[in-house]
Amino acid sequence: MAFDNRMTKTSIIIPVRDGSNFLAEAIASVLAQLAGDDEILVVWDDSDDDTASILQRLTDSRIRALKGPGKGVSGGRNAGLAAAAGEFIAFIDHDDLWPAGRHRIMKQAMLDDPRIDAVFGRMRIRLEPGAIPWQWVLDLDGRHVPGPNLGTGMFRSSVLRRIRGFDESLRFGEDVDYFFRLQEIGIQFSLCDVDGLIYRRHKTNCTNDQLAVQNSVFDVIRRKLARGARSKIAISSLPGHPRSSLPSSTVGRLLKPSTLVETWSWRSAL
Repeated sequence: MAFDNRMTKTSIIIPVRDGSNFLAEAIASVLAQLAGDDEILVVWDDSDDDTASILQRLTDSRIRALKGPGKGVSGGRNAGLAAAAGEFIAFIDHDDLWPAGRHRIMKQAMLDDPRIDAVFGRMRIRLEPGAIPWQWVLDLDGRHVPGPNLGTGMFRSSVLRRIRGFDESLRFGEDVDYFFRLQEIGIQFSLCDVDGLIYRRHKTNCTNDQLAVQNSVFDVIRRKLARGARSKIAISSLPGHPRSSLPSSTVGRLLKPSTLVETWSWRSAL
């Protein structure tokens, strides 16, 4: 199927604060894959480094810099969602990268099957100098983690509009909370045979505080249980297609509630 870029515009949302070390490279990895009328929404909070200067030097018309509300990653994503004009939405943090070819393959999967609300690719791990080599991080390399890291995915904006935005009261675990709520409205998604995100670990990751991450994720799970809603996970495969989802045995493990936390490694949420 040929792309109709007029009808399938994509909005990519990048929240950033103090991101001068990585922001330009993240944006470049996305821009190289976009069509002329796609857009990147960089939502920036006041920074102590030269993030604002970097944004001023970016002249590509597809980049829109928006002043953020000062409410962290969740506030930045919510501001981006409010301004986004695309039929498709993708999220990437300022210190991560898009692997080459991810956008074309994932967008085509969405176009090929209008029944699905989202697609997810594999996560790849890059350790920068000074990064803590957590084993749980290394174990995620080459795996699909559709809930804990939304940066591996692409979404129809229509499904995202059906729930409240990211919870701005959460310091960590906002991806998991958001995905839980998408599950509760019955999101349909596929797992694509493509690398969807290069997740960078470095010495300034806020998630180096593992105890804080763990406590936040437990809080998110408690919130879900308190809502009293049973998650409905529906993975729609792409039968007979080279970009089909994982083998059925693997998907079965993903769907088994008793192994959900272990299989998706909730600590990778963030």
